[in-house]
Formats: sequence, C-alpha cells, structure tokens
Amino acid sequence: MLKRTHLAMGIATTITLVTKDNMLIAPIALVGSIAPDWDIYLGIKHRTLTHSLLALGISSYFLYTFNEQLGILWGVNYFTHLFLDSLTKAGVPFLYPLKKKHYGFKLFKTGGAEDFFIGLLLIYIIFSLVK
Repeated sequence: MLKRTHLAMGIATTITLVTKDNMLIAPIALVGSIAPDWDIYLGIKHRTLTHSLLALGISSYFLYTFNEQLGILWGVNYFTHLFLDSLTKAGVPFLYPLKKKHYGFKLFKTGGAEDFFIGLLLIYIIFSLVK
C-alpha cells in the first residue's frame, strides 16, 4: 500500500479510538500506521523485520510502558499497516525472523487501482466520522 493509504487508515482508526482523555497521544499513535515503512530509512531490507509481529509487539510494548493508551493505539495502527500490506501481492512476513515467508491475501499490487480505491474509501470514512 501507498503511504497515503496507510495514513488514511491510521487517521480513521485513531479518530475511532481516541477519546478526550487520550487526545494528546493521538498524533504519536498515528505514526504507528506508517512506522513499518521506516525500514527504508533504517537501512533494513523492505518488508522484513519492521513488517513482523515481533516489531509490532516490541514497539507497542515499549510505548505501553510509558503510556498504556499510547501503546494500545500505536499497536492498533501498526497492525493496520501490516493488514493493509497483507492485501498486496508481496504479502507480509508476519513471523520474521523465524520464517521469511510472506503471508497475506495477496489480492492486488501496491499503488494499483484497488490501493487508490481503498484510500478514497478511507477518506470518505474519515469525513463521515468527523461530522
């Protein structure tokens, strides 16, 4: 999926789960929806460690130790990234580094018409949520 699709999903998810009590952590939690793609900046091969359940668990737990709500919101957003990427032909190595196999539904290509449609659908949902 493209970054804009991941961000749209993160915004929709965060708007749905955020409350007045945790509004200040929402921007940090939103970053979880694009964090798996930081592998590019870290010099790690794309869709390996940062696209695993291990990275999801470690990063969520780390943030949870500082703020429980932040850890949960981050984890949900991080998971949405992995889920969306599992819809693409490349899939996601959920069990990396134990298994390097890429799992998922593998329905369409990143950046294709379906990716664009999902992004537009998510934008519609966002506007519906913020009425």
